[in-house]
Amino acid sequence: EKPPVRHHFGAHESLVVHPAESMARRWMPRALVALVALPLAVVASGEPLHIGNFQRTLDADELWVVEIMSPMCGTCQSFAPAWQAFATKHGREVKLGQVNIDTDDGMELAQDLDVLDAGVPSVWAFDKANGEGRVLWKDDAKGDVPTADALAQIIFGAFPGAERLANGFLGKTAEANAGEL
Repeated sequence: EKPPVRHHFGAHESLVVHPAESMARRWMPRALVALVALPLAVVASGEPLHIGNFQRTLDADELWVVEIMSPMCGTCQSFAPAWQAFATKHGREVKLGQVNIDTDDGMELAQDLDVLDAGVPSVWAFDKANGEGRVLWKDDAKGDVPTADALAQIIFGAFPGAERLANGFLGKTAEANAGEL
């Protein structure tokens, strides 16, 4: 066993630290960062949406596909790789957003949109000019999540006649004026 290490902090102060404790102090911040970053990795794909910025999805000409999720949800964490792969492959065809219900603004938006009955995770389309959303996929309570390719079939299969806008994104279907929250 190694002897304790003496750390000096000025002329009159010193601290004796055991080598094992010294190692723990070096690794503890990294472990803490990893634990905090794990749930945040779930939030990596799509524009973060909340009560303060959601109106732009209603005002936009583009179709928006939005995941309702919680970084603390196990099924959401299982779904994250499929959502991320879908976003990587198709993020230039549909606008993508995420609503994190673990934040106050995200929960308020989810409640205003009345999407919580579908549970989390769920994928919604905001494809009409009137601002109404519709669920495209939701957790079946068994924890089964689609692959990225299956998710693409679900999403694009819901819009067989959607027209591409000049910017390359799928457009919303024409209906009444854009909705307001």
